[in-house]
Amino acid sequence: MKNKANLLITLLLCLALGAGLLGLALVPAPEVLQSERRKPAPPPSFSSLRDGTWMTKFESCLADKFPLREQLRTLRAFTTLYLFRQTDKDGLYLDNGHAGKFEALNEAEALRVAKIMVKLAADYPQQQVYYAVIPDKSIYAKRSFPGFDPARLREIIAPLLTGLTEIDLAPALTLDSYYKTDLHWDQAKLRPVIEALGEGMGFTPRCDFSQRKLGPFHGVYAGQMALPMRPDEMTVLDGMGKISAQYFDTKAGGFVPGPVYHEEKVTGRDPYDVFLNGAQALVILENPDNPHGRELYLFRDSFGSSLAPLLLPYYSRVTLIDLRYINARVLQEYIAFAPGADVLFLCGWQAFNANTWMT
Repeated sequence: MKNKANLLITLLLCLALGAGLLGLALVPAPEVLQSERRKPAPPPSFSSLRDGTWMTKFESCLADKFPLREQLRTLRAFTTLYLFRQTDKDGLYLDNGHAGKFEALNEAEALRVAKIMVKLAADYPQQQVYYAVIPDKSIYAKRSFPGFDPARLREIIAPLLTGLTEIDLAPALTLDSYYKTDLHWDQAKLRPVIEALGEGMGFTPRCDFSQRKLGPFHGVYAGQMALPMRPDEMTVLDGMGKISAQYFDTKAGGFVPGPVYHEEKVTGRDPYDVFLNGAQALVILENPDNPHGRELYLFRDSFGSSLAPLLLPYYSRVTLIDLRYINARVLQEYIAFAPGADVLFLCGWQAFNANTWMT
């Protein structure tokens, strides 16, 4: 009797596994995993049998197309953070409603990026060159989370950057300066940042901006946490004047006009692309109401997309340069750096953790 029971259990288990595998084979994978903002892993090719990666890729493929995948991710997150009371889930944490991520400082990469900045700054002897590091929001959390250490980063890069003027943005920011569900700062909270930049770069903030709400915003951490989180509010600021934007188009081989705020992106895969259309190699912002003002060349990452429009009351032109998408050696072909202009390296600290600049 006992053997028959064991046999029945084994058969039921085999049937369940077989049905699951059949379902995975028949159910098509989604085109995009919306919560994680990525495409699902593709099926492994036969060539992966030779390098021994076939099984790993096969498991990733099955996991990404599993029918109850999102529900199981949520269950795991609840179990990890609330049942077992762990501090984080795969490096992601929750603190006072804010989601964030542990990421240890890569000192070798930070040193390499600082050397690149020194090399680039040497190309602009007729400009005043500044740099500012945007700290990770974890340093403002009530608990002390491991990861970004602003003091240690300064120890590494400051001795190399003695020829550049540092602007410390840490005192100008708080935890509420950042979105709760994302790593980026909230444009509506950047007045202290503008004041800090103005004090360091010699302009006086005088513009009062008006706010305009575009709708709810689920940042990148919301999907990665796999927990029901209250969305942020996507707010943009107006009142900079009739500024114009031009975007570098590789197909056209030059700049084409476009809006400053791409409001349709608020419902897209990455709503932060509202600001200057997301990832762009070169963007030129101009203020026709200030034709004889100063010029700024802003070497930036995604944080600069929301900040740059707010600098137009103080500059007649702001040129944004993202070295992740254009090689520094070809900049002179598209940009004529004006003598006496300002140059600002402004990046989140994550840029110092992974050298993705093309030089």
